[in-house]
Amino acid sequence: MNWLAHFYLAGPDPHARVGAMLGDFHRGPVETLADARWRAAVREHRAIDVWTDAHPLVCASRARLPAPLRRYGGIIIDVAYDHCLARDWANWSAQSLPAFVGAVHAALRADYDRLPPRMQRSIDHLLQGRTLLSYREPAGVARALAGIATRLSRPSPLAAAGPAVTALLPDWAGDFAVFFPELVAFVANRTDAGL
Repeated sequence: MNWLAHFYLAGPDPHARVGAMLGDFHRGPVETLADARWRAAVREHRAIDVWTDAHPLVCASRARLPAPLRRYGGIIIDVAYDHCLARDWANWSAQSLPAFVGAVHAALRADYDRLPPRMQRSIDHLLQGRTLLSYREPAGVARALAGIATRLSRPSPLAAAGPAVTALLPDWAGDFAVFFPELVAFVANRTDAGL
């Protein structure tokens, strides 16, 4: 899952939301993080990613991609699923998407100085580009993929993937509609078990 879903699954605690994004930037043991809520959120992020990547519906979504894009299937599906979540946000939350995104932005700003420089740069991009809100539209998905392409260490076809990805969004929406409730239940079961 990409950041919108991770923020959503982190729950309302601002530090857990920051930790949910930190999961993509902290590579070492979680014990090295000073904040206990960050440690828990990074563990949760990692568990979500492992569970998601192995899920049959996510694998089916990746398999729909044309061969040149399949290598980047994980990135593309993460962003496409965030589109599905943003587009149908009212199905998942009583809070409006702009209000939710505002709260996420406030949490990221509050902890900004404590975060790794690479994450700070991504936060800058996220805030300036209004990325989370832009996911509602297919054009926002294409922009997000083009932005990701600029941050990869090697050239990729992501910058030009917009048309192919847009054509597949209706199919992926069906996958997401079945997958996401299962993911929400997975996270709730981990939380209920105290993990």
